[in-house]
Amino acid sequence: MIMSFGRHALGALAIAAISVTAAAPAASGHLPTAGTATGAAASNNEVASGAQWRLYDLPVQIGANLTGVATVARDDAWAVGFTIPAKTAAATAKPATAEADVCDATGLPSLALHWDGVAWSQVPVPNLGRVNAVSASGRRNAWAAADCGVLRWDGRTWTRTAPVPIQGAAGFYYSGIKAIGAYDVWLSGFAWDGATGDSHGFVQHWDGVRWRLVDLPAVGSAFDLSSIDAGGPQDVWVGGTDYTDKATAGERLLILHWNGYAWKRFPAPASTMVIQRVARVRVVAAADVWIAGMGQRDPDGWDIDRPLILHWNGTVWSDTHAAEERGDLRDIAADGRTVLAAGDTYSPLDDTFEAYVRRWTAGGWIPGAVPVSGLASISALAPIPDGGMWAVGAAGDPTALKPFIARTGR
Repeated sequence: MIMSFGRHALGALAIAAISVTAAAPAASGHLPTAGTATGAAASNNEVASGAQWRLYDLPVQIGANLTGVATVARDDAWAVGFTIPAKTAAATAKPATAEADVCDATGLPSLALHWDGVAWSQVPVPNLGRVNAVSASGRRNAWAAADCGVLRWDGRTWTRTAPVPIQGAAGFYYSGIKAIGAYDVWLSGFAWDGATGDSHGFVQHWDGVRWRLVDLPAVGSAFDLSSIDAGGPQDVWVGGTDYTDKATAGERLLILHWNGYAWKRFPAPASTMVIQRVARVRVVAAADVWIAGMGQRDPDGWDIDRPLILHWNGTVWSDTHAAEERGDLRDIAADGRTVLAAGDTYSPLDDTFEAYVRRWTAGGWIPGAVPVSGLASISALAPIPDGGMWAVGAAGDPTALKPFIARTGR
């Protein structure tokens, strides 16, 4: 469990920096189609059938990683992550196995960048360690989940809010956040037992005054919740992995839906992958929801990470049959014209990897342009109103990560 936490919390390049410092038939159902992306000329990599990317100058040039991005408007977006101080990059870090390790905010200080339609600038933010996810419902309502708490933007400053402590936990991780409105924010995460390493997922809700734990159905004795998204107050999706009886049953996808009154667990498509991990749940519409992550066929984890992409059509979850190749997906997003899934080609069998992008078409998933070449990982995507997407991540030498932000479209 701790290994899955580390991989999905940090991404391939961040792990490297800190360490120095055939599928069963899917359920029936129609899948959406997407046309060819359009956009202005780009300043970086391009493929004939895919989107074009433009890279942007950043106020932080080196020693940082961007892990989340969210858009409010074409002239209002947030990118979040963390910086890596020189003293941290030069040290050998311990695995994060306890709350004290996770909440060492001085080790990997918080980072927030803002787009005003012209340029990206750094905005002061309380230091809560790594910032893992960000969501915004308006110019005065942005939220970010960090290792040591949750941050809120009110249009002027970022301030800290304190989610409900997880009683008896040896450690915890806030994995995802979704701001529906100023009085309706959802938080996902998981805590683990120090003795057994077993994890237990949790969901919390902000009602405008305080956070409260939301009761979950009985889903197993060991599970995590890796991502949360919503189309509205009565349409909340959470994804994770059920580790109950892992030795005999393998890892099973955990997909939960909140209809405003109760949770319901939905079955995932059958799979030959004995390891299945969710990185992102993305709600496009009530009958258009995506899950992206990775799968492996070796129960001990000594296998390539293979892309895992599922789709909800309003009735059933279906496997979209991504190619059987190296690909660890970190996010998936749709801008009204194009659906992109992105991550990297990290593998436990090989310490070299590069950015990875796949684009959805009527014929299935095809290679898409990557914003940067060489050693690189795409951590997050965000659709832009009126078309286009932001992509964030890091590239280069793991001891001196160089963050990047790229955009498709005009």
